[in-house]
Amino acid sequence: MKTSSLNHCRSILQTANQWYKTKRNRLSDDQVQSLEKQMLSLESAINANDTPEASRKADLLEAYSKENFKKSIFDYTKEFLIAILIALVLAVVVRQMWFEPYVIPTGSMRPTFREQDHVTVSKTAFGLNIPMTTGHFLFDPSLVQRTGIVTFTSEGIDRLDEDTMFMYVIPYKKRLIKRMVGKPGDSLYFYGGHIYGVDQEGKAIEELIGSPWMKNVEYIPFMDLSGEVVPKSSKEALITQNNQPIGKVTLTSSRELVGEIYDGKNWIKDDPQAQKTTHNSLKAYSDFFGIGNYAMARLLTKEQVLALSDSDISDFGEGVLYLELRHHPSLAFPKPLLLRDSRLSPILNPLRTIIPLQQSHLDALMDHMYTARIVFKDGKATRYSVDSPQFGSQSPTFAKVPDGTYEFYEGKLSSLGWGAIEYAASKDNPLYSRDPSNVQKLYNLGISTNNAYNPQGSQQLYFPSRYAYFRDGDLYLLGAPILKKDDPILAKFNVKELQREKNSPKDKPYIAFMDNGPPLKDGKYDVEKIRTFGLKVPEKNYYVLGDNHAMSSDSRAFGFLPEANLQGAPSLIIWPPGERLGPPPQKPYPLLTLPRLIVWAIAAASFLIWWVLHRRYLRRPIVIDKKD
Repeated sequence: MKTSSLNHCRSILQTANQWYKTKRNRLSDDQVQSLEKQMLSLESAINANDTPEASRKADLLEAYSKENFKKSIFDYTKEFLIAILIALVLAVVVRQMWFEPYVIPTGSMRPTFREQDHVTVSKTAFGLNIPMTTGHFLFDPSLVQRTGIVTFTSEGIDRLDEDTMFMYVIPYKKRLIKRMVGKPGDSLYFYGGHIYGVDQEGKAIEELIGSPWMKNVEYIPFMDLSGEVVPKSSKEALITQNNQPIGKVTLTSSRELVGEIYDGKNWIKDDPQAQKTTHNSLKAYSDFFGIGNYAMARLLTKEQVLALSDSDISDFGEGVLYLELRHHPSLAFPKPLLLRDSRLSPILNPLRTIIPLQQSHLDALMDHMYTARIVFKDGKATRYSVDSPQFGSQSPTFAKVPDGTYEFYEGKLSSLGWGAIEYAASKDNPLYSRDPSNVQKLYNLGISTNNAYNPQGSQQLYFPSRYAYFRDGDLYLLGAPILKKDDPILAKFNVKELQREKNSPKDKPYIAFMDNGPPLKDGKYDVEKIRTFGLKVPEKNYYVLGDNHAMSSDSRAFGFLPEANLQGAPSLIIWPPGERLGPPPQKPYPLLTLPRLIVWAIAAASFLIWWVLHRRYLRRPIVIDKKD
């Protein structure tokens, strides 16, 4: 028979003593005397440090108590409710103020985090949170790190405030996870998929580009070239980017649309002609944040180019497919379109240009292809979600693709198994095909996986979340230099763009989509340019972006993140197994910080108090009160 420790024997003795005090009236005199005798005998063995004898008597006392002090339904219910209440309080405090496990529901932070990743989040990275609300007992802004990843609550954030349930019981606000790229006072400018920033003192924020964990991440300054339209009246509508009004369209009495931009002080006429020259103040919509350095892109067949473009295809040359670039949106020209007469809801009509692509370019696209996580069933496809996949009339078809869940990343196709564990897909999977029709479909539909994004018209509302930009003379697609500066097709394109700009009439100006270069001056960050044209983060606010610009609702949509909403930072990826297991790619947060020391000290003190009280409870002497 296994010998119990003296502490365990003391626990049995105190439990029996508690039952004796509250339930002895249920017993006969003989039973009470027998119980008293057993308790005193066990106490004597414990005090004598006779472990074998104490263990034997504790087993007898425990058996006697179970036989004579059986719990009622009320006893079980009370104990269960007390245990649940204590567990709930402890869980709330620990998960709100110390650490918490998260499951990533979406692909907004790919490739850093993927759907169904399990991560642990430290709640003491830069403050002490007030449980179940927005705000902090303590907050240290110096601990918030650019390029670090943060979690935050959606409470009170425009276009983001969402209800959910904490531990399936308590009403709660949804938590999100993004990368920190801007702190109060920072000015941020986008070029080449990178963010060039200067802080409040004008010092270059070099970690936004130079950090190793930022190497494979690209950032786009907008989600849509037209921005968000916010109607103010039947005759005026604001156009926002980053949830900040930067444009305004007014419907005049003669039913004409007049567009203006906000330069930070005044509303001024949008002047796209200014894009042809160097200027040192905001003059056009595409001046903001570096918007003019980027284009929205899609792949077209020759037939689609002829149907959708007003240009002669011979101007561009023959290609296997054609890359259509939509760039330099303007509130002056082309004229904004009035979407509805009943409510002023204009959409901007960007400039367009075409680049013919050869099979070598399509091969390069496939070498760097990335998509959302896509579910395939019976030849149809839909984007993965944590809920059941929804197939409908807009679900695209993919012939001969085996049923399952797949995703492309850096040209490699993975299939998803149990627990979101990834496996390399077979090389003969039809999705690997480099046929132009398959490349076009994956490029145009690989993010939204909806036929509404197929090329249907020159002014269609739904456009693929695919972007193009120049970096050091190369044209990037899918985060890779698909057309390099020495490519004859790109060289010819650059010449034709400048000719097209030069020959365009003043009343219908064309702005060349070309490499304007990074915001540098004499090899250093051009502080004046970045501050003039960049996005400035206000005090007590932060700027956060998802690593997957194509699938992330981030500060580009809801604007600046209030300081009070910051909640913590991820520490470890604990599932699924693989090379990503462990600390996520980010600037490591300091281990010894005041918030962490405070929480650890509280936890240590709480445990010490419990241990002392528990020891005192176990060592309390047995007092026998004679039965009346």
